[in-house]
Amino acid sequence: MQNTFFKRQAQLIKRCLTIVTFIAAFSILNGCVSTQNESPYTYTPSSSPYQDVVNAQQRAVEESKLLLVVLGAQWCHDSTGLAERFATKEMDLILRAHYETVFVDVGTLEDRRNITERFNYPIYYATPTVMVVEPKTSALLNRTTMDIWGRADSIPLSEYITYFSRFPAMTTAQKAPFINWKATNEEAAYNKKQAIRLQSAYDKLGPLLAQDLQGDSPEGLNQLWKETKGFRTELQQTLIKRAEFTLDAENSNGVNTTPALRHYNPFSWEHN
Repeated sequence: MQNTFFKRQAQLIKRCLTIVTFIAAFSILNGCVSTQNESPYTYTPSSSPYQDVVNAQQRAVEESKLLLVVLGAQWCHDSTGLAERFATKEMDLILRAHYETVFVDVGTLEDRRNITERFNYPIYYATPTVMVVEPKTSALLNRTTMDIWGRADSIPLSEYITYFSRFPAMTTAQKAPFINWKATNEEAAYNKKQAIRLQSAYDKLGPLLAQDLQGDSPEGLNQLWKETKGFRTELQQTLIKRAEFTLDAENSNGVNTTPALRHYNPFSWEHN
């Protein structure tokens, strides 16, 4: 009786192994290996974030896709909210078909200006910062709408689908103004100067944020965060409005309504 039992068990195991082998072989033949099921939409620390973007841009050129660069962090609910929408079946299909996507982890507000400046953008003003790029020219195609992604977690999936379906459908003529766009020398110098100030604020906030993420909320974090947020939000709004005016200059009827490059008071710690 015992021998019969063990024989049956051996036969069952053999059948199971045969089935598993068949499934594994079928999956490999159809490109369904487990590593391909892992989500590419995560903010993973990298020793070479800039090179990751360069490599993704090259792949985008080779595959005739758009480049999509997302700068964010796992501690940011809007960054993770965007990643969750990207991982939906609807968005994943759009992104895999039309974009070479690279997620850049900014850690606790680390300096990533070498990445944003590659696409003629001074700094990341929010997490997440979403950059839709024409890879052959490094032109930023969503220059005038980037600010909306600072509230990515509150944007419904339907708007994600509409937004990211728009850029692959752009004609050469529609892309041309963005490809030809260039900041004036005055504006470029101003943006660089203010980006230095903003990064200095990030450098001051970073250690406090890291401490807070460890469960020990440091004194002064909330006030410093609020002060920095107000500064970066106003900077980005000015940059966007000026870009909108420049890109729509032919419809302005000669009326110059370009927002001024305003002066900002020193940060509270700059008084010390």
